[in-house]
Amino acid sequence: MESTKADGHNPLATAGFCSRVFLCWLTPLLHLGHKRRLEESDMYGVVPEDRSQTLGEALQRLWDHEVKKATKELRKPNLTSVLIRCYGRSYAAAGLFTFTLEAIKVIQSLLLGKIILYFENYDPDDRRSLCTVCVYAAAMSLSAFALTILQHLYFYQVQKMGMRIRVAMCHMIYRKALALSSESMGQTTTGQIVNLLSNDVNRFDEITLNLHYLWVGPLQAMVIVFFLWYEIGPTCLAGVAAVALMLPVQTWFGKLFGIFRSKTSVFTDNRIRIMNEVVSGVRIIKMYAWEKPFSALVTEVRRKEIRQILYSSYLRGLNMASFFASSKIIVFITFTVYALLGNAITASSVFVTVSLYGTIKLTVTLFFPLAVEKVSETAVSVQRISSFLLLEEVERKTSGLPLEGKEESSIEIEKLTCYWDKSSDAPSLQNVSVSVMSHQLLIVIGPVGAGKSSLLSAILGELPQDTGSLKVKGQLTYASQQPWVFPGTIRSNILFGRELNLQRYEKVIRACALKKDLELLPDGDLTLIGDRGATLSGGQKARINLARHDQEVKHRCICGLLKNKCRVLVTHQLQHLRAADQILVLKEGHVTAQGSYSELCSSHPDTVSMLRSDEEQEQWARSADLDKLSLHSQKMNHSHGSHSSLLLQESNCTDQLPVETVCTAAEESRMEGDVAGHIYLKYFTTGCSIVVLLVIVLLSVVAEVAYILQDWWLVYWVREMYFNSTATAVSIRNGVNATHSDQEFDLTFYLGVYSGLTAVAVVFGYARSLVIFHGLVRSAQKLHNHMFSAVLRTPVAFFDANPIGRILNRFSKDISQMDSMLPITFVDFYQLFLQNVGVVAVAASVIPLILIPVVPLLFIFLYLRRFYLSTSRDVKRLESTTRSPVFSHLSSSLQGLWTIRAFRAEERLRKSFDAHQDLHSEAWFLFLMTSRWFALRLDSICSLFITFTTFGCILLRDGENPPCALECLNGDLLLLLLLLLLLLSASGHLLIFCFGFIILPPNVCLKPCRSQILGRFSHCHGNGS
Repeated sequence: MESTKADGHNPLATAGFCSRVFLCWLTPLLHLGHKRRLEESDMYGVVPEDRSQTLGEALQRLWDHEVKKATKELRKPNLTSVLIRCYGRSYAAAGLFTFTLEAIKVIQSLLLGKIILYFENYDPDDRRSLCTVCVYAAAMSLSAFALTILQHLYFYQVQKMGMRIRVAMCHMIYRKALALSSESMGQTTTGQIVNLLSNDVNRFDEITLNLHYLWVGPLQAMVIVFFLWYEIGPTCLAGVAAVALMLPVQTWFGKLFGIFRSKTSVFTDNRIRIMNEVVSGVRIIKMYAWEKPFSALVTEVRRKEIRQILYSSYLRGLNMASFFASSKIIVFITFTVYALLGNAITASSVFVTVSLYGTIKLTVTLFFPLAVEKVSETAVSVQRISSFLLLEEVERKTSGLPLEGKEESSIEIEKLTCYWDKSSDAPSLQNVSVSVMSHQLLIVIGPVGAGKSSLLSAILGELPQDTGSLKVKGQLTYASQQPWVFPGTIRSNILFGRELNLQRYEKVIRACALKKDLELLPDGDLTLIGDRGATLSGGQKARINLARHDQEVKHRCICGLLKNKCRVLVTHQLQHLRAADQILVLKEGHVTAQGSYSELCSSHPDTVSMLRSDEEQEQWARSADLDKLSLHSQKMNHSHGSHSSLLLQESNCTDQLPVETVCTAAEESRMEGDVAGHIYLKYFTTGCSIVVLLVIVLLSVVAEVAYILQDWWLVYWVREMYFNSTATAVSIRNGVNATHSDQEFDLTFYLGVYSGLTAVAVVFGYARSLVIFHGLVRSAQKLHNHMFSAVLRTPVAFFDANPIGRILNRFSKDISQMDSMLPITFVDFYQLFLQNVGVVAVAASVIPLILIPVVPLLFIFLYLRRFYLSTSRDVKRLESTTRSPVFSHLSSSLQGLWTIRAFRAEERLRKSFDAHQDLHSEAWFLFLMTSRWFALRLDSICSLFITFTTFGCILLRDGENPPCALECLNGDLLLLLLLLLLLLSASGHLLIFCFGFIILPPNVCLKPCRSQILGRFSHCHGNGS
């Protein structure tokens, strides 16, 4: 198959000016996506300045400097100031785009006023006025095209900036996670760290979009007030007062959003922590039939989380309803006061005022509140991330240094006392002294809780020393009691970053009895395995874990090829004691006996007898637990060997274990095709009954009819006032003295109807928004519970085949999108759709001919939509599938943290994490750019529509009276604004993306050794290719 990505090159780096402005460099990828399904190999590589390592290290340097500076100044480090120093200058430059965009919108309103004034003073014989209005129409069209280009350049800059901050933050969080001390690990959880990477860092993607409106909004408001004063005089202060009253309300809402976000994060952390424990220990849960208790536990935490989300959703519902109702309220107040003061309402004053208020409405009731809301939410996230970054790190000791005066000693411990928790009175180790020479095997034994693991932790540097001394000579390797493997190939797990020496590698494979296991795999030692070694049996994981150890020290196990090394073995198997050079007996952190096996038997027979008794009592609950710590002084001799797949054909290998079957993990699937309509219906009806759906429809119809009738009534009012004033003027010119009753204009009647329509539109609009949000959040709650219940009832093979990061991704990032993003997207789409239907109906009823350009433009749009969606779906699903490895890598790293630090592999794991982030950034950047590509062309269609409408009104000046032409022109402008938002929301990426894997069937049937993933259900409801 052809591919657009052979070497990871990004065509953006070499694109010309016009190609960058109009995003033509993306068109080849869209053509390819239209032909076939896109794969990871088709994605464009991330540009060097956007690489995770580059961004993360730059921000980390500034943060380290801030921490040192704050320590000297005795204050708390400020992460916000670090972000401003790192990204403030480049982000400030994007503010010029924001200022220019809003300035153009104000200019468009003024140009509209000039065009309207021409119709009010229309004179068929005035050719000069016709030329002037044509200039205004051309300026209106050019400003629309300029707005289109500048708007997408602005979004490109701020979205890219948000991505950079998020990627840098993720790098720092992962870097910190690898360095956390044991005490710090007790202050955080895997769930919290996953939540930081999945939810908190996403606030940076959101805040960059509207942050500049915190200063552009008030500035624009002052400019608009000036023009409003010029247009309708002091009456504008009534509308401005209404706008001003909204600002403190929005600010208060923003603070409430921050409070609810902070409370929600606590419950979300707890829920993800429980999910991580459930997935990690699912075999125990199923063995003891604990599904119902754990389901009840998660459901209760979820219920508390949903309660806070519901409060936030009510606020969002009020915010979104305010966006649609505020213009009605402001215009109503303004013209009511204007009319009561005895002013004559003209068409020019109405349409210019409505246009100016429409501009300020977007800023004050949408962009500014969103900025306040995101600032509040981001402040909470920054505080959470900052607190995590300030946790205590493990103290790393330099290994490989000779001990003073003890050239043959590899471990020297003198009167060592350690505490896991310094607030506890009982130390984990107390006055422990032992000296282990090179070539010696030290076996540590003792009952449960004796301090055996604490001793290993102290040697590894994981348990901080309180008193005494501990010195080591040489390089440490560590094989944990619980075997740990990381996502990657079997070979990479064994080598663990070392270079391949083929001879030594083959010896290790034989020594660890892996030969038969590798022969079962089609790719041999190049077989990919999931986190926690999910596709391998326990014995296979243990042998790979042991092979990693042997590869490090070059020799066979413990008493074989390791016999020349200093070894520390922790075990409950007393049969190994005879092989020990030294035996250390621990009890409650104290050394109760020490010496060789013969010395213990002669001097401490009671201790040996007690241990045998303890061993017999514990044997039923224990398998052969093995912890060993190996040290060696000589450096590893690295040699370059073949990196091809290893084939082991020799048959003289001994001590092979019984053959065990292996299940291979499948790649995460991506749903193809459109989401079936009944899936949407199921989503709605999960939280909304039929009665509630009927209530929503009723509220929507009433609100929308009142919304349209209010505009129509205002235009009708202006028209009747125009006719009345014209008739009066004609009568006076003709010398007719009309009676007062004949010429009286019933202002009370028009105001009464106008007030009633406004009240109905506002009240029903708010009610509609609140009811929809309530229903959709309840849907999210029930769908989560169904999903978790289905996961608990799924066979264990499901967890073997799916990495834990993939499952946590579903329950963290995707559930978060379902809680907050899906309701907002749907409500926005629903309200805009209804309004556009009304606007189209009104426009068609006024001047049908003006809609002639809609037909070809609609065909162009439908073609672009089809062309775009075929690529957009794949790009969004690639973004999902490339995000899961990030969480898998994090979860796996936290599980094997001691092993990673013992092997000094932090740098290699960081590079792997950066590679996963770069892959996700490729998909995310393509998602942003393809969305911009489509939106740019859609905006261009809207700009053409503005051009046709503006000049069409001028061409039809003789066929329609001025109010009708003005009404149609204003309706077109409203249509263009809403059509853009409607089509962007209706593009369906996020809805299809979430539906793809939030709905899991209650029982997943898995065949043995067959991988079924969470996206299987979504694939069943798409159109397979």
